[in-house]
Amino acid sequence: MSDADKTIKIRAYPDKAGADVAQSNLTEEQNNTLELVKKTAQLKEEMNKSIELQKTIEQLQQSLKKEQAESAEMAQKAASLEAKARESAELEAKEKRVAELEARVKELTEALGKISGIASTGKAG
Repeated sequence: MSDADKTIKIRAYPDKAGADVAQSNLTEEQNNTLELVKKTAQLKEEMNKSIELQKTIEQLQQSLKKEQAESAEMAQKAASLEAKARESAELEAKEKRVAELEARVKELTEALGKISGIASTGKAG
């Protein structure tokens, strides 16, 4: 091979099309990077919101458990009061019945006293 065969062709002017592609690629990469930074910031913001919402949910769950415990306690107290009210009503009914029976015994005792008085008058005479 001679020296003439070893010649390399070099352009005298830079390839504008290639430079434009490199420039547009660089701009596209910058746009992609900028977009990625924006999305990362949005993601961090959403994560912070999610953490705050999770904390709120946990607080609400604790409040719900507390309210449920208080409701159960109130229901138990209400049931106890209802039972006491029933017992009281039953006791009042029994007391009324006893008073009626005592009044009836008194009537019968008076009647028996009259009968005894008549009977003893009849025996004496």
